[in-house]
Amino acid sequence: MQPSAQAEVNSAAFQRCLNDTVNGPVTIPGADGEYLLAGRITVPAGRTIVLGDGARLRWLATEPASGGPFLRFATRPGLEVLGDEFHLTGRGQILGPSRGAYTALEIGLLCVGNGIDAVHRGFEISDGIEFRDWGSHGIALQFVRDVRIRGISVRECGYAGMQFLSCETGHILSNTVSAIGPGASGNAYGISCTHDSFNYAADPNAASDGRRAANRFCIDFEVAHNTVQDIPLWAGIDFHGAYDCRAHDNQVYNCRHGMMLQGSSGNAVDFAGENNSVESNSVTTRRLNGEPTTVTALSRLGISVNGGKIVHNRAISIKNNAIDGYGDARHTSFSLQHTFTSNLEISRNQVTNWQGYGCYSAYSDGVIDANVFGPVAEPAGSACIFVAIGGGLRITGNRLDVDSGSPPEYGLYLNTTRDAPYLVEGNDFRAATVRPYAGPRGVPLLPNQVVGGRPG
Repeated sequence: MQPSAQAEVNSAAFQRCLNDTVNGPVTIPGADGEYLLAGRITVPAGRTIVLGDGARLRWLATEPASGGPFLRFATRPGLEVLGDEFHLTGRGQILGPSRGAYTALEIGLLCVGNGIDAVHRGFEISDGIEFRDWGSHGIALQFVRDVRIRGISVRECGYAGMQFLSCETGHILSNTVSAIGPGASGNAYGISCTHDSFNYAADPNAASDGRRAANRFCIDFEVAHNTVQDIPLWAGIDFHGAYDCRAHDNQVYNCRHGMMLQGSSGNAVDFAGENNSVESNSVTTRRLNGEPTTVTALSRLGISVNGGKIVHNRAISIKNNAIDGYGDARHTSFSLQHTFTSNLEISRNQVTNWQGYGCYSAYSDGVIDANVFGPVAEPAGSACIFVAIGGGLRITGNRLDVDSGSPPEYGLYLNTTRDAPYLVEGNDFRAATVRPYAGPRGVPLLPNQVVGGRPG
């Protein structure tokens, strides 16, 4: 395949290369060569594509309803991988036709297996590939196992940088995702691990063994050492349900919501997974260059680990994270949020430049330990830790350290009934201006006591 001359389109030549090269890689020469393409290009199983330095595969247009289904709708992909063992490497670009615009289900690279019993296996992208200007997703995978995406860039796509549905065993490492938008239905995502929630509640395995559900959550994904920035509409890193997933050592800038390890949505809203962790990440509303945020919405979640009413988010670890600039004074969002969680640990996190409630809890069991809350951006109605209702927690060793900044009104505010089991011990909220420890309706609590019986 030769670089495009004037308006020559190389789609047919590229397709022949992919179909005919059975042994060895399909190599696209670089040296700033640009190859113009149109419509859907299919990639047979077992193919390796190598983009030379500076090579650009540029789609002039995509075809509606030409690709396989994603979220039950036909897609309009650039490249669609049709089988196992796909590899894409090199320092070239995969460029779409929709810069700065949203085009539904226009996907740079699509790979969809045939359900949980017939997944595609072996998917790798590495070594500097860049995806840009796709109207919906840069990369979208469903029912794919053994995923490895490392050292690539995805930017200026309309809805999501990378999105994985019902995928298993993934390593999403050391990538950069930026400038995702304008989004659709109020959402846009940097890196998202989710599933198709259609009819999920009716699945016989949903409540008893969610790992065997037909559209199960992602399992065993590691999302680490990534930089995600400039998604002011919605979320930097997102899990809609998860099993055995780990998000660690990521940096998130200027996203409305930093990291969300939620239950699901739609018909799966009452269900969640288990054995997940969010550790050693940094999330801030500031931009990477230190400039103020471009997020305009008042509600801003830093790290959220919600579960479902039927199935809680279970065995969750939220440790050693730095959270800056999140929450709101209306108490609709928080720097740390956890609801409907069980066997939870929130420990050694640092919260700065926050508003409202630094750490918000509802219907959750576990430990909140050794977290440090810095100065509050807006003191009115603020509390370092606010327990709304239900559950049972050990709240130990947390402290307020405002230095020369503004302290909040409350340290710990237990706004729950007296029959709930809470152990409060070894915290230091002395700098709070109204009351370091308060019960329902602001009734004073002692700094070390058991409320409603000792939690297990």
